[in-house]
Amino acid sequence: MSNHRPAKKQPLSAAQRAEAQAKQAAKADRRAARKEEERLAQEAAAKKSRNRTLVAMVAGVAVVALVIWGFMKLTDDGPVNDPKGADGFSVVVGDADAPMTVTIYEDLQCPACANLENAIGESVNEAIEAGRIKVEYRIVSFLDHASGNDYSSRAGNILLAVQHTAGTDAFKSLHDTLFANQPQEGTDGPEDDELIAKAVEAGAVEDEVRPLQENMEFKGWLAAATDQWSKDGFNSTPTVLVDGEQLENPASELPALIAAQ
Repeated sequence: MSNHRPAKKQPLSAAQRAEAQAKQAAKADRRAARKEEERLAQEAAAKKSRNRTLVAMVAGVAVVALVIWGFMKLTDDGPVNDPKGADGFSVVVGDADAPMTVTIYEDLQCPACANLENAIGESVNEAIEAGRIKVEYRIVSFLDHASGNDYSSRAGNILLAVQHTAGTDAFKSLHDTLFANQPQEGTDGPEDDELIAKAVEAGAVEDEVRPLQENMEFKGWLAAATDQWSKDGFNSTPTVLVDGEQLENPASELPALIAAQ
């Protein structure tokens, strides 16, 4: 009966030992790489979570700020009282069925607006009279700082007071008068008594417009109209649109468009 013994294990050669060590090192590297990937993924997830939290906090602060700003704005500018005959934030002059609609955003203290009125006024007035265009005048007010006595908002208010009490023809007459007699920037504009006198010359009744001017009845409306102008994507005056398309150079383009009708 013979005994079977396991063969004696031969020692590894130097090459085999080196290969085994290389495999172990590669395995260790793969484990380290996986751990690093997991660590980076965890950091990215944590960062994303922090960013979401920060965005939510900023949004919350913005909402609170907006509410506070809105309250302060209402407190400063008063309620939004609509002038009679206004269409939203427009006072429309001309035939409602006119084939062309011109929209003009203006600040009564804006020198560029006065220059534009001087350049286009005659052709616009003739086209209105002929029934070829209607004009949406959108009065905004952001240039009170350019005078010593808040002329922008006061002039805007008297113009709206005239619209409210005397109608569109008187509005247009006073509109043209105010631009033709615009005070220079950095100076005091006409005081209320002078503005009221101009309103009476345009067709208003003093006893009707005086309290509206002294109480700045339409200051809130002007603020809201200016805010809407900004929300509509505009940031300078004059801004002129024809049938909804903004003109780059209204002083030359608008008379040409009117003449081409």
